[in-house]
Amino acid sequence: MTRVVGRSTLLAQVAGLLEQGESLALCGPTGVGKSALLDVLEETARTGSDRRLVLRCTGSAEERVLPFAAVRDLLAQGPDPSEDPGCSLEPLDLERFIAADDRAGLAAAVHAVLEHWSRSRRLLLLLDDVQWLDAESSAIVGYARRRLRGRLSVVVTLGGGDQDAADTLPQGLSTAPPRRSGAASPGGDEIDVSGLHHLDVTPLDPRDLVDLLLELGVTPDVAQRISVESGGMPSSALAFAGAIGQRPQVLGSPTPVPPSIAHVLRERVLSLPEAVRATLVHAALLHRPTVRQLQRGGRLAADDDVRRALGAGLLAGHDRAGGPGGSLRFTPSVLRSIVVGLLPAHQRAELHRELAETASTDPERLRHLALSDPRPDADLAHELADGARDAAAHGGRELAAELYLLAADRAPASLNDERLEWLVQAVETAAPGNHVDLVQRALAQAFDELDPGPAQRVRLRLAIPELAGNGVALLDEVLTAAAADAAAAGDVDGHDAADEALVAQVLLQRARIALMESRPRASREAAERAVEILERTGPAADDGAVALALTTLAVSRRWLGVEHASYLQRAVELAEPTATGFLHISPGYMAARFAFYDDRLDEARSAFLTMLGRVERGAGMDHVHVLRCLVEVAARTGRCAEATRYAGRAAAVGAEFDIDAYAGWFIGAQAELLVGDLGRTRTLALRGAQAAEEAGDIRYLQRHLVVLGQALLRSGDAEGAVTALTRVRDIEVEGGFGDPTVNRWHADLVSALVALGRLDEAGERLAEARYAVERRASYGGTSGVTAQLDRAEAELSVARGDLETAEVLLDRAAKITTDLGLRIDLGRTHVARAHLERRRRRAAASRTALQQAHDLFVTLGATSWAGQVLAELSPDRAAVPTAVGAAGEQAAGLLARLSETEARIARAVASGASNREIAERSYVSVKTVEATLTRIYRKLDIRSRTRLAALLAPRD
Repeated sequence: MTRVVGRSTLLAQVAGLLEQGESLALCGPTGVGKSALLDVLEETARTGSDRRLVLRCTGSAEERVLPFAAVRDLLAQGPDPSEDPGCSLEPLDLERFIAADDRAGLAAAVHAVLEHWSRSRRLLLLLDDVQWLDAESSAIVGYARRRLRGRLSVVVTLGGGDQDAADTLPQGLSTAPPRRSGAASPGGDEIDVSGLHHLDVTPLDPRDLVDLLLELGVTPDVAQRISVESGGMPSSALAFAGAIGQRPQVLGSPTPVPPSIAHVLRERVLSLPEAVRATLVHAALLHRPTVRQLQRGGRLAADDDVRRALGAGLLAGHDRAGGPGGSLRFTPSVLRSIVVGLLPAHQRAELHRELAETASTDPERLRHLALSDPRPDADLAHELADGARDAAAHGGRELAAELYLLAADRAPASLNDERLEWLVQAVETAAPGNHVDLVQRALAQAFDELDPGPAQRVRLRLAIPELAGNGVALLDEVLTAAAADAAAAGDVDGHDAADEALVAQVLLQRARIALMESRPRASREAAERAVEILERTGPAADDGAVALALTTLAVSRRWLGVEHASYLQRAVELAEPTATGFLHISPGYMAARFAFYDDRLDEARSAFLTMLGRVERGAGMDHVHVLRCLVEVAARTGRCAEATRYAGRAAAVGAEFDIDAYAGWFIGAQAELLVGDLGRTRTLALRGAQAAEEAGDIRYLQRHLVVLGQALLRSGDAEGAVTALTRVRDIEVEGGFGDPTVNRWHADLVSALVALGRLDEAGERLAEARYAVERRASYGGTSGVTAQLDRAEAELSVARGDLETAEVLLDRAAKITTDLGLRIDLGRTHVARAHLERRRRRAAASRTALQQAHDLFVTLGATSWAGQVLAELSPDRAAVPTAVGAAGEQAAGLLARLSETEARIARAVASGASNREIAERSYVSVKTVEATLTRIYRKLDIRSRTRLAALLAPRD
């Protein structure tokens, strides 16, 4: 059976229309998967309960001029009389009608054949690429379809994806109303059939396309990149999956686009109207095309042309605010060079000159002037370098890097020293923005055409770690080479202070990579050496470099749980204005992160919002970091709509700049945990953990494991939660982490162990966490973690029967979370109190606490949490019979031996609920319910649900 992903809603809509006897047109760009949908419809119709007779043909541009070609194909697929005697019919003599030019007679004869075949079962005609169907066949099919409504349905596919596509339908299959009144004639082009339902087949949602690629064995990170590059077009994605392999190394060459894809893309562009092609050429020559820029360049109908190109799947929009509009991107990106290649070189040069006249900024004007004439020009080269500095100062790293490259390209031989420096600056400018192609071009020119000295080689190599997607092994190789170059620079220059500063920069990059690997001890060692060298070199090291080194040292010391505030404070005092692309390692950024760790959430939010305005036009990595922080703050404070909005913006920026997929998945999982689906959260976290571990980014691996543990715990899979969160603990133990405020997994691990009944182990983990909090309590910022641990300890106390202690702990947790604005944690505290009151057999108090939690989550917009609490509040969950008297005491004693989750499922079994019903009410899988029941049977020393129900049921 053909399987398609992401089309269930569309297929259900199609099935409903066909069941009503309707016909329809599936419209969408070439490669979007319309033919695959017809495959599904054909298989379903042939094997379904009504077993339709399916006739199918595909239009062809080469055969469109052949009259009646499609009719011949369709009639040749008629039923075999030996298998279906009821459909036996004398063969239709097509050639006689054609020879006599009796088109009306032929239409009537075909109608009679189809009418006869439809007596025993309904007919389904599938016409693929109907825009290439010959007009005669189209008219005849339309004639028959209108007269056999209810017995004959037609599904056609055609390219375009918007209403313009409907206009290309052949006569006889139009979706438009009839163009003339009166009885239709079966003759020729006058046939017009109204009533086809127009359904758009849009590009696949990125999540669905990633699912498709993962099933083919593509790794998550590569699948995400292919999804973005293909623009949601399944055919392009599958072709790239077969050709792209893993991400090419930054010092190598990217995988070339397969010729088959390039040919298909070129044909798709050439099939567009001339005006649309011209607009695409203009867009391809602009730096970051927008509809407004196209209109300034003379494409007055750019809005309509872009709409057509978007519908054809050749363009995608980029709006960092998460809405429509913004800059335009070619999909796939190689299409840009294909479109440029459609225009001869002299015409491209002329068009660049015209675009220079309409450019909105001076750097963009200089870019077009340089691209209009490839000859060396020293004056223009210097202008381009000045323009690059201007663009970089305003946050336009990509444009600045391109201008530096153009300056180097236009520099005559007499400017080779300046040319090399411009290439180095191109790399340093492009890398923080993750503009890999520009970095590769600059590196190739610098190393292959010129001879950079040791100091310049160090600068070139130190920029590479700023790129996303580089594994630890490659980064280690690059930094090792950079260290050797720094030593060589010292040999050449006599070990002056400037060369020591290069060594310090290498050490500082090593310290940052150690943080990425979650090795704070190694990071502190490298950062301390970097700070010592920079301070010793005196004037040769500027205050900004020292500030950045002190910032990294402060982070590593905080993670280790030792004094750190004085280092960060000094870094803030020394800090200079931060260049775009480096905000996420700046003192100001880390000060806001520390405020987040300390639960000074209003302060953190205000700082990150201020930064957001600065990174809008800056490097993508900065932008994603700031958006991630805003999502984390929103998740902790319960600003759920804000978390969702910023997560959407982060996804758009990540796609635009090809940021590591696992970074975006973590941000998305955080939002899903609040307002989405727990299954989706688990999927994102699992993919992210796999991709981060493959890249050696252990910091993001920890982040994903924490989210995964939370999602699994809430889904009822306490065992899985323990596995995930224990892995985080092991990483922290190995790396020397000593600050429980950073990752905040401790309370959830305790809760998961309590749910499993592993109370002694839960107590040990709780004691470890309490010790870590006390160890760094003098530095402040531990109250929020304390409240979370109070809630977890209350759950442990309830399981041990110490209800008074549990109440005290929950009172304290509620006060702290209220004071700090930890509103999601406050809601969880209400839920824990409900479970305490239920254990006390105070049903009204338990329900009141649950209602408080539900009301709070609803107010916050935390729909995922609200849904789970509502499940506990729902009548069918509460309708468990209550035992009284001695039997009641026995039931209470039995339930006391179970965890809260186990007791809840046991009560549901006693009420007669099936495993599937329990799973649906609890938002967990049937497998999880079965595993929980196994634990219940073992604890209560019983063997069946019947015995469990008997023990808990009320007795007269």
